[in-house]
Amino acid sequence: MKYNKIVAYVVSLIMVFTMLVFVPEEKILTVKADSLHDKKACWVSYQDIYNELRDKNEADFRSAVTKMYDNILANRMDTVIMHVRAMGDAMYPSQYYPWSTYISSNRKNPGYDPLKIMVEIAHSKGLKIEAWVNPYRLSLSTTTTDSFKATNYYTKYNSFIYEYKNGDQTCLVLDPSKQEARDLISNGVKEIVTNYDVDAIHFDDYFYVSAMVNSYDDNKRPSIQTRKDNVNKLIKQVYATIKSVNPDCEFGISPEGNLDNARNQGADIDTWLSNEGYIDYIMPQIYWTDSYKLMSGSISTMFTDRCKAWQSINVLDKPIYVGLALYRVGEKNSTDLGWSASNNNLAKQYEIAYGKGYDGYSLFRYEWLNKSISKTELKNLNSYIDLLDGKFPSNANSYVSYITHVQSYGWQSAKTDGVLSGTTGEAKRLEAISISLGDKAGEGGITYRTHCQSYGWKPWVCDGEISGTMGESKRLEAIQIKLTGIVAEKYDVYYRVHAQSYGWLDWAKNGQAAGTATYGKRLEAIQIVLVEKGGKAPGNIENPYATRNVSYSTHVQTYGWMDKVYDGAVAGTSGQAKRLEGIKISLVDNLYSGDIVYRTHCQTYGWLDWVKNGELSGTSGQSKRLEAIEIKLTGEISNYYDVYYRVHCQTYGWLDWVKNGEMAGTSGQSKRLEAIEIKLVPKE
Repeated sequence: MKYNKIVAYVVSLIMVFTMLVFVPEEKILTVKADSLHDKKACWVSYQDIYNELRDKNEADFRSAVTKMYDNILANRMDTVIMHVRAMGDAMYPSQYYPWSTYISSNRKNPGYDPLKIMVEIAHSKGLKIEAWVNPYRLSLSTTTTDSFKATNYYTKYNSFIYEYKNGDQTCLVLDPSKQEARDLISNGVKEIVTNYDVDAIHFDDYFYVSAMVNSYDDNKRPSIQTRKDNVNKLIKQVYATIKSVNPDCEFGISPEGNLDNARNQGADIDTWLSNEGYIDYIMPQIYWTDSYKLMSGSISTMFTDRCKAWQSINVLDKPIYVGLALYRVGEKNSTDLGWSASNNNLAKQYEIAYGKGYDGYSLFRYEWLNKSISKTELKNLNSYIDLLDGKFPSNANSYVSYITHVQSYGWQSAKTDGVLSGTTGEAKRLEAISISLGDKAGEGGITYRTHCQSYGWKPWVCDGEISGTMGESKRLEAIQIKLTGIVAEKYDVYYRVHAQSYGWLDWAKNGQAAGTATYGKRLEAIQIVLVEKGGKAPGNIENPYATRNVSYSTHVQTYGWMDKVYDGAVAGTSGQAKRLEGIKISLVDNLYSGDIVYRTHCQTYGWLDWVKNGELSGTSGQSKRLEAIEIKLTGEISNYYDVYYRVHCQTYGWLDWVKNGEMAGTSGQSKRLEAIEIKLVPKE
């Protein structure tokens, strides 16, 4: 999600909306050509190939690949990252590597070209296919080491192979310091790009693994910078090799999600993302939740923090995709608590990544698409993807578009039908918004207003006009949206906002306020969608608006006027035998017209006259106690809210709640009021 800075003229904005093209919803098992995501991928590892494709004749192989791709498509993905070289081997006929035991158990030619078939079927289904290569790894255990040593390639490449111990296992890698190793890897990549119409070459995070580094004597162990230099030589050579054969073929790398660990392995991520000629995209493997327990016992937002850290070093604004740990869903882990605490991890993680500007994702790995423990997680992820792709909810129509002016970024590109506009996790304020109807504009209009820092509620505007400010650094704090004309008879407009401190609030509907107006919290993102009348709301609708409805302050014996409090908080004292002597009550948010009116029963005077909206009821400076109070709403606001209140009374303590003009306290008993609570409650 890259941020397009659009010239801030009203005419230009209206032209953007006028030129929007709405694309009908695609059916399942097709790739959505205009997807907002550059990549929705699935890693198909050597384990998956072993489980699904090993030792098959050509007909069965084609059938199994087709089934695999249909499964990927059914989960809304458009890219397959196929492991074609896992351990110094090949899933295709190669002049540089032996046949992989994961495709052919005896390392013999199966009689057909598996990669050619995988590419052919992928493209026939509209899937992109990337060739996934482990550049250095030759083996992962003593068993796989013995298997590779049994080939003539071990003797051929022995001068630039490094052998090391990982625990009790013997492993092999190509030595990253040797030019012969770099040439072999580059030639192997060239072979793939020359012979197969793959869309990308994909490297994973297997560079200088820690067990290999630790196997060196202390005085021979390569420094971190040396590791980076050696790996950079390879990456630059591979990039140039790919582009010399097919400039349209991309080169991407998926490093370890911990940035420091990646650097220690020789992945010079800072150079790759700030200099041309290394990679076309980055895909960090961010395999943690936001409920990660640190050694101190505190909980870290590990996923969000890593997402932000990767984007912060993306100097060239390269496409960035997030690697998601499908294989960890439901995992019971004493450190990473989120996997077992929720079945909505993947959806939430991609929502976070998307809000930070990530362009797509990949799931590790294919096998977990078929596990029952994954089903709900995948369903929730796909529901979120549907929303972003304009397919949520199922009874919504592509008839609303909106554009926001975001702190630092300016005007974003237009979004439609539930797609997030703005940012999350970046502490960027929305400063202005413009909203329009699409094809239904001829049947009515859309009108809206925003609560803006310093200004309060701005006037209502409609149909592409700007609400808010530009160039003033003023935050939007709340919004109301409603439809007019025939379209209002056919549809409900739902909208929700991401607010500072609160995150996503619930969905508001048809003119309700969404946001935090009187708390002064910035809006950071918004989603808007039309739903046919009688249709299901997009989500929870209980709490779209965090606001202060009523404020009140009391004059207390000895203390005088105390600080103003809000919405059910205690004003006054209890346990100190201090009398209330006066009170002022105000409505804070004026969404609805009307007044709050009240009167008090005062020592010596009895019932005083009704007052309203911040006027004093009672006395100050006369040492007269309040003994009772009545409060009620008048005007439009009384149709939407009841006012509840209760008092702390001498001798009795807290009395029961009363509402709408009923008496709280006593009269004729000379009992002082000592404290009060007041709140507005929406009518059912």
